[in-house]
Amino acid sequence: MRLESVSVQYKSPLVNAYLNDFPRVAHFFEHDPGDPVSFSNRHDIIMQDYHTDRNKLVRILTEYNETLQCGNLARENLRKLEDPAATVVITGQQAGVFTGPLYTIYKAITAVQLAADLTARTGRNVIPMFWVAAEDHDFAEVDHIYVVNREQNIVRLRLDHNMSERRSIGHIPINEAVFTLIARLEEYTNPSEWKTGILDKVSKMARNSDNLAEWFARIMAWLFKDYGLVMVNPMLKELRSLWSSTFEGFIRKSHFISEKLSTAADLVRDFGAEPQVEKDKDNINMFIYVNGERLPLFRTGELYHVRGGAVQWTLEELRAIARGKPELLSPNVVLRPVAQDVLLPITAYIAGPGEISYYALYRDIYRLFNQRMPVIYPRTNISLFEPGIAKNMTEYGISFAEGSDGLQQKLREKLEARDVLGIDPVFNAFIAEFEHSYREFILKVTGTNRELVGHGDESFGKIIHQLEYFRKKTHQYHRKSCDILINRFNNIETHLFPRNNWQERVFNIFPYLFKYGTGFINDLAQLPLLGNYDHKLVYIR
Repeated sequence: MRLESVSVQYKSPLVNAYLNDFPRVAHFFEHDPGDPVSFSNRHDIIMQDYHTDRNKLVRILTEYNETLQCGNLARENLRKLEDPAATVVITGQQAGVFTGPLYTIYKAITAVQLAADLTARTGRNVIPMFWVAAEDHDFAEVDHIYVVNREQNIVRLRLDHNMSERRSIGHIPINEAVFTLIARLEEYTNPSEWKTGILDKVSKMARNSDNLAEWFARIMAWLFKDYGLVMVNPMLKELRSLWSSTFEGFIRKSHFISEKLSTAADLVRDFGAEPQVEKDKDNINMFIYVNGERLPLFRTGELYHVRGGAVQWTLEELRAIARGKPELLSPNVVLRPVAQDVLLPITAYIAGPGEISYYALYRDIYRLFNQRMPVIYPRTNISLFEPGIAKNMTEYGISFAEGSDGLQQKLREKLEARDVLGIDPVFNAFIAEFEHSYREFILKVTGTNRELVGHGDESFGKIIHQLEYFRKKTHQYHRKSCDILINRFNNIETHLFPRNNWQERVFNIFPYLFKYGTGFINDLAQLPLLGNYDHKLVYIR
């Protein structure tokens, strides 16, 4: 593989500043990810503020990772976590089918690389972890993947689970729809040396999983077995018991949380960006499970309730649930980071652009609970260039930095260069000449009867319409004669800018594993991806 970097701009000015001019946004965060001192400062904070029982934590996580058939390196990393000086680099993602978009893989690789880099630099154990967002209930976000089929068209493969209730991904069982989806992935992708074996492995992991989140975690543990990536599932009942007092605090201080969130949102707006999340002041940023559904909690006066008020609790009743049955409670996107840092000694969280915007709102919410935000380290952004794509881009002088719009402009230029007739100039000149002659003709005819003017104009419009139709057909035949050129440009756009988006946000890792084998993960993980926040262009040999 060959690696290049290119600077890109995001829609959010806050994210662009975070990546390129951190002092402008320093007031939203605790640490500058580009300053090595940030990591040593964060370690000192953990040594002072982290109080979770490490031995119990390690036991729970070891049992869980053993059920996922983790590798020896993950077991070793969990043993290292017992050391009071050991810390964690973590990232996370919703438990999407087949691991979801490519950036899930890139998040994990960034965590692995940063943990290894910090371990080498400090001599202290830093463990890479992955947070399986099993609590999430937005099934529509995780029930599908996009792949390029055998005809080189983008297709959406969806898990037909018909989930209408707000069930957490970790509560959705594996059923026949999963194996139908696996069969569709096999059908839509080309045969290869590794494909059958990989699909057999994925099917076996599905059969051995109780729910979709576990299937996701098994796949991730398998793909990263050579890197000791430790999986964390926040829905584990024993882990929830470690959060009892934290959840109680979330409920007790819900009013202050809303105030801090509102103030931070105003500051983000003052910066010129849109807040990534805003909640109604009556939303307490916690969910409760009612009949298996994960429902948001609201406060009205002295009572707490789900939407519609069908079920209600007093403050003391909710605090009692937090103490006795914390598995019935679940933090939302605002409080999940704080809960994460209470549970684990986190040096750095690997965040995508959207998550950086989320974290910009949370600094003072952390402080409500005597916590400090970890280093928010930008995940690696990658676009994969397969050999044929890279060859055609070189041949036609196409730059990735020009994006989809630049690609289409380059195609128009190439088509114009091959237009030996000069279609538009020829048609424009003829239409102008014709219009002049026809106008003189109309004047001559209508001189005898002015009532013919309208008919003359109508006839002129019809003739022009036919000429434009002829122009359109001439362009079509020209493009048909350039089919190879157009197909190559379309193929480049399909693979690098699918659905007018970044490749990493649309495509899934499995078609690449089918083509290049599971060693493809190792090839990516061994590239020098840290050091700057540029978009990485990876050329596959």
